[in-house]
Amino acid sequence: MGCNTVRCTVELETRAAQPRLSGDVSLAEITEQCASRMLCWMQQPDLAEEIGLSVEPSLERTLDWIHRAALKSDIRAWAIHHCGVHIGNIVFDQFDRKAGSTRMSVYLGDPESRGMGIGSVAIYEGLTRIFDEAALHRIWLTVHAENSSAIRVYQSLGFQIEGRLREAFLRRGKRIDALYFGLLRSEFFRLEASL
Repeated sequence: MGCNTVRCTVELETRAAQPRLSGDVSLAEITEQCASRMLCWMQQPDLAEEIGLSVEPSLERTLDWIHRAALKSDIRAWAIHHCGVHIGNIVFDQFDRKAGSTRMSVYLGDPESRGMGIGSVAIYEGLTRIFDEAALHRIWLTVHAENSSAIRVYQSLGFQIEGRLREAFLRRGKRIDALYFGLLRSEFFRLEASL
């Protein structure tokens, strides 16, 4: 399976700049069939750097990660599909059952799918699912301070900046601060009720 994907338009119905799930954006279980596409994305230097990949990607590591995610114990992950094509992933990990929290990460591996609102729709659906499934109180994430498009998306979905991790990312040889975001269950469901 190659890295090319089919492009089609995504129509987002919005109210107060909040996404509604569109029929051509969906989440699905990540399976072994996703492995070669995921590996191809991780081998793109710009994406690997953006997400802070610290080990050399391999098919074996990718398949191992997919198998761990399938157990649904310490990783909960979905493939993001656009028009039926796998274009990225949304992942919840680092679960703290006592505190009721988890980390979220998301990436669109297909560069042509970025900037179309697909990530916003996918994150909204992922948040809805994980809050429903896991009895969580809060979700957190980090993003480098120069990723303004991601920051806008997270804030539009109710995430609040809770802190700054100084020089936590290394991007193109330059140290960059990371922003620490959090979203409480009550904040998300207030947002959802307003849609």
